[in-house]
Amino acid sequence: MKLTRGPFVLAVALLVLVAATGGAVAQSSGDDLYESLEEMVPTYNDNVDGINLGPINLAGTSNIYVEDGDSTVTYAVTMDDRNRITGLSESPSDDAVRKITTDRETIRGIVDADDPATAFRDAVANDDIAISGESGQPIEQIKWAVINAFKGFFL
Repeated sequence: MKLTRGPFVLAVALLVLVAATGGAVAQSSGDDLYESLEEMVPTYNDNVDGINLGPINLAGTSNIYVEDGDSTVTYAVTMDDRNRITGLSESPSDDAVRKITTDRETIRGIVDADDPATAFRDAVANDDIAISGESGQPIEQIKWAVINAFKGFFL
């Protein structure tokens, strides 16, 4: 079986996102995006079993940092051990162990895709989504540094 880069990047993407983000948080500019994310969840969950993430598992809570020009909108997502989305929040979570960093265009592409799970995996594989350990989570930071270094062998 050929290992593809996409699934590994997905785990390193909705668990990502190796770059630390800064700047102003502008939640109000992301309201329409959040609604689109909420509407996308059932379709994502319907398709996630069909993608190969290799050894990646995104179970638990991750903060998603969506860069949009000079501002960053932050959401939180919780996933189960099957990488299905079980919770979505309009604000970051203090309990998040991972951070996923991307831009608005990438999130829009995932939301608008017929198969958002595959679009997510592909965005991780293409480094359009970065996954890393959240600040204050040294074990997750080390784990994702290793995963990111070798994700090309899995996705």
